[in-house]
Amino acid sequence: MTVVTNPACMDDGLEGQISQASTSGGQSMAMCEYGQYGELQIDENSRLYDNEKQSDIVFVAGINGDTFRFPGHRRVLAATSPVFAALLSTKADVIVVDYIDRRGFEQLLRYYYCEPTQLTSVFTARTTLNAAYKFLCPQLAERCARRLDEMLDAEVALEILRDLRYLCARLPGAASAPPLPALESDAAARTLAHCAMWCDSLAHNALLVIDDNADAALTHEKLEDLTYEDFALIVKRDTLRVSSELVLAEALARWSTAACKRTKRELTPANKRAALGELAYCPRYLLLAGEELDRALALELLEPIERALVLARARKLSAPVPVGAEQEAMLRRWAHPRPAEPAAAPVSLSPRSETVDEPKPSKLCGRRPKKLKQPCFEPEESRIPSRNNCCSDCFHGLIHAFVCLFD
Repeated sequence: MTVVTNPACMDDGLEGQISQASTSGGQSMAMCEYGQYGELQIDENSRLYDNEKQSDIVFVAGINGDTFRFPGHRRVLAATSPVFAALLSTKADVIVVDYIDRRGFEQLLRYYYCEPTQLTSVFTARTTLNAAYKFLCPQLAERCARRLDEMLDAEVALEILRDLRYLCARLPGAASAPPLPALESDAAARTLAHCAMWCDSLAHNALLVIDDNADAALTHEKLEDLTYEDFALIVKRDTLRVSSELVLAEALARWSTAACKRTKRELTPANKRAALGELAYCPRYLLLAGEELDRALALELLEPIERALVLARARKLSAPVPVGAEQEAMLRRWAHPRPAEPAAAPVSLSPRSETVDEPKPSKLCGRRPKKLKQPCFEPEESRIPSRNNCCSDCFHGLIHAFVCLFD
């Protein structure tokens, strides 16, 4: 019998590559069990994944009626995750998991049983990331985040933001669920924070992809399926690189129409403006001119008096009504160009998101280009240096100071 560590702690390259002794018949099979101290024991004569003979628990996983039956083993799964341990604390023979797609649950089981995961499609990777988050498996969450980052484009980014908003901890405009502060002293909270870190990093990169491909994202049909919060997270970004503000205005009009249809409301301009709320002020109307400006105002995203103010400012005419401080600030914002620089540097999750080295200043121009800030989504406790490290740094600093003095 061979002993290796828990698969949740193994590197990506080790998954599915556990050395297995060949039997006399030339076939190689492995059975995984966890010993008393959490080590994984490999029996060369059998394997546990999809093994009905040695199964003592059954999972029925899936949503919306699309469910699969999965055989399981209490001793193995209870040692992998506190969530599995809680589920298996009951004496039930069948456990229904109706909050995770069956594909994601299958990949979760494959990971815990040392089988190669199959993240070949965007949908499977997304559902597996959801399963890894809910079952507190940060290693699998990292693998899914890196795989999804490789496949990121405008369409995939919209799908990711739709799914990840409630799995993120520090994404602007997103809410964490469950709330992390309630579990600060628990080891499970630290694991959950690491899972959320990978979700935050992936969502951050998805927003940057949407910035760079704003036209493709804003004209995609999946944009109309987003919730108000997810939609607002996109259209409120100042760094959207739209070819024209008319693209954003038309996206707002399409989304508001779909929102009225979902809520069974009449398709009147007032109802559409009510569905949008403050989002109607996101397009920079005064960057448009001529026919494009007329088409944007014809969508009636603004109130009549607001449209009159925009036309008066665009044509350099006197305002039809006195302009207050708040209205003047809004008009100035609508006339201000969007920044050309990206919002931030991407988090390096795959070769696609690796940052290119900054160009060095030439002799003719000594000004160094501005370096983009790369966000850090690691849990706070991981970034706090220990007291020993601080003392060691001070000690080394004093040594260097004395060396400089007597050199």
